[in-house]
Amino acid sequence: MKIAIVGSINADIVINVREFAAPNETVISEQDYVLSDGGKGANQAAAVAAAGAEASFIARIGDDELGNRAIANLVQAGVNCEFVSKTPHAATGLAAILVNRHGDNIISVAAGANAHLTAADISAAESSIAQADAIIVQLEVPLQAVEAAIRVARAHGVKVVLNPAPAPEAALTFLGDVDVLIPNESEARYLAALHGAEDASLENAARALLSAGARNVVVTLGADGCLLATAEGLRHIPPYPVEAVDTTGAGDVFCAFLTAALIRGAPLAAAVDEASAAAALSVTRPQARKHLPTAAEVMEFKTARP
Repeated sequence: MKIAIVGSINADIVINVREFAAPNETVISEQDYVLSDGGKGANQAAAVAAAGAEASFIARIGDDELGNRAIANLVQAGVNCEFVSKTPHAATGLAAILVNRHGDNIISVAAGANAHLTAADISAAESSIAQADAIIVQLEVPLQAVEAAIRVARAHGVKVVLNPAPAPEAALTFLGDVDVLIPNESEARYLAALHGAEDASLENAARALLSAGARNVVVTLGADGCLLATAEGLRHIPPYPVEAVDTTGAGDVFCAFLTAALIRGAPLAAAVDEASAAAALSVTRPQARKHLPTAAEVMEFKTARP
């Protein structure tokens, strides 16, 4: 059971505040900042390993200490980093993350070496994708690399899961090659508008993304659960209510556990439910990757729910 992940790798600087600052306002944290490992691709790779699948990661880091630290962390988490390349004269990606007392976050990212991932890197890693049961991609790396990864996956009959985050600047030409599209609510509405949807309702946005070619659409709604859209229709998947401590990385955990459940043979709705449980459990813990839930913990969490 193998999943290839193509995406970003960052160092995260996390600052906890009571409330977010307004424009031109300074807010002082009552805690020390935390330097941790992140990036949507790296988060998803580590979460895939936590979910019990073999994770192979394709990415770029800078030739610096932050990059070395990130690789060491991923290897310790059980991720194959054979195709993570160092980029001379580029810094490892960096994310500045503010987390308020409600567990909400605001994130700004300097792409660094992530911006240097190319189609040539994907070609060099073709064997890793060809041997996978599924591939997960997001949009924190250049679109040419994303498109190349999806082309390689389709050529080898590998399932494609796309997390369209951050939202793209133009309509995506490859949605017809996506088996499962996983946007959040704002990304779904925005992406649907790029593809010509005039009605801003969430349901119509999901239908528009199906019409644009995606085989299945799972819109994550945070504390409100998920909207699952397939050729058979729309279905709301209820959430697992928890008290959030830190929502950073929850969407990445969701993508990883959903994909792992799918390649184990779970029906899509059941995979969404398992991913929802994993994401809910993850937000009860601080930091994106330090305390990732395992497959066994997610099962125990689901069993314990009323």
